[in-house]
Order: sequence, then C-alpha cells, then structure tokens
Amino acid sequence: MRISIALPNTVPGADGGLLTEWAKRAEDRGFASLAVTERLVYPGHDPLLTLAAAAAATSRIGLLTNVLIGPLRTAPVLAKSVATLASLSAGRLVLGVGPGVREDDFEAAGRSFAGRREAFEEQLELLGRGAAGGASGAGVPVLVAGLSAAAVRRVVRWGDGWTAPGLEPEAVLPFAARVRRAWSEGGRSGAPRVVALARFALGEDVERESAAFVRDYFSVLGAEAEEFVAKTPRTPDRIRRVVEALADGGVDEVVMHPTAAALSQVDRLADVLLPSALRGK
Repeated sequence: MRISIALPNTVPGADGGLLTEWAKRAEDRGFASLAVTERLVYPGHDPLLTLAAAAAATSRIGLLTNVLIGPLRTAPVLAKSVATLASLSAGRLVLGVGPGVREDDFEAAGRSFAGRREAFEEQLELLGRGAAGGASGAGVPVLVAGLSAAAVRRVVRWGDGWTAPGLEPEAVLPFAARVRRAWSEGGRSGAPRVVALARFALGEDVERESAAFVRDYFSVLGAEAEEFVAKTPRTPDRIRRVVEALADGGVDEVVMHPTAAALSQVDRLADVLLPSALRGK
C-alpha cells in the first residue's frame, strides 16, 4: 500500500514557507504523494495554488487533491485549472473531487448549493473516464468522493477510483467493497483505485494544537466534534493499527492528514510508517 501525506494547507499556522519545506521533506523521506484538501470559508491556502507551489519545489512525488470541491467552480474553469496543474507537475497530478457538503462554501463562492450534484456530474462528464485527455487536455486520473449510492454510480461511470473520507477503517472498508462490486457489475475492467484518508498528530508538543484545530474544523457538527478529536490517532501504535487495517482491507493508498502545522510531523510519520512492511503491502 502507498503511504502518502497531506500538506497542512487548512491548518492554522502553516505559511507558504512551511508548505514548500513540507513538500520537499515529504519527497526526501519517500512518501508516495502530497495531498491537499479544500474549504473555502475556513482559513487556509487554496488547494490548487498550494499544489502548484509543491510541484515547483519537488520533482518526483505525486500530487493529489483529497478532495477538491468541484462545483465551487464551473466545469470549464475546473478543467482549465486541472490541465494547468497537470502540465506544471509533469503529469504527477491525481484529481480527488467531490460535490461538497457545506452550504457556507457555496454561498461564499456564489454557487448553487442545491444544484451542486448536477454541476458535479457535468464536471465528471468533462474530466472523467476517458474524457480528460480530450476535454481538458490533461488526462488526469479522477477519484470520486462520497458515501452514497450516487457516489458509487459516479465512480463506475466516470472515475478511476474512489477516495474515502476520514472515517475509521470499519466504516471505510465495507463501502470500498461496495464500490468494487459495482465496478465489476458495471463491466469496468481491472479494479477501482481506492484511497483512504486518516488524520494524525505525533508528539506531546503538538497535542494541544492538534486538538484545537480538529475541534474548530468540525465545530459545525456541535458536540460531535469532540468525537473527531478523540478519534484522531496520536501514538505510533494507533497510527500503525489504522494503516494496517486499511492495508488488510485492500486500500491502495492511505493519505495521512496532519492536524498540526509543524514540520516535525513529516519526519515523525515517516519514522512510524515508511520503514515498516506496510510499504511493501
């Protein structure tokens, strides 16, 4: 299984200098990909611009949007941006994209929240399954996000695979199996690429910062935000157990999303995961 790490582009305290150093360090330590996530109204760095900077600072590591909220843009604007980033990164980009779930992002963008699903499928028609090379000029692999019957249908019709939200393996793996069954039943050859997200923090020196960020980021969920704080793995053993469970369930790539903006997190995570046998699974 491939082990990847996200850039802290939505984590408070991450400035441009840290993001580019993070990208260089992640490549040096052997992570498979660098990922970014997106919230429009939450403080942080734009995901596509962040990956463009990471592309300039690196030469080998993969680049992944995990995930981009597609309908915040029109289909042609998204296609143009994706094609540009694919060119700037010499073909290292994988597009993880979803329809979005938070209405405030759409209000800020002046885009229709109610019409986001239709807009998303228009984008997938332009970018997905064999269309990207002609429509966007990019030929970028597309991973579809979501936990619904519609998400499964979109993966089979337009995607190269599925990208899971940051939930426990016991929630992710059954849905991954559902995607694989639908893929086969839909007549797609091979198997869908499955990517999972897991949050983490390593070290007592970042525990408070990590908890504060997770609590704030999920504050829209009310009391449920505390569950996300409690479930964020913060020890090497817990991180290994999560990754091993995902690997045993056939996940192709796990993207570890930091919850603290400290460069130490790259090295600590590499020390926990990259020397292990997981790299060869």
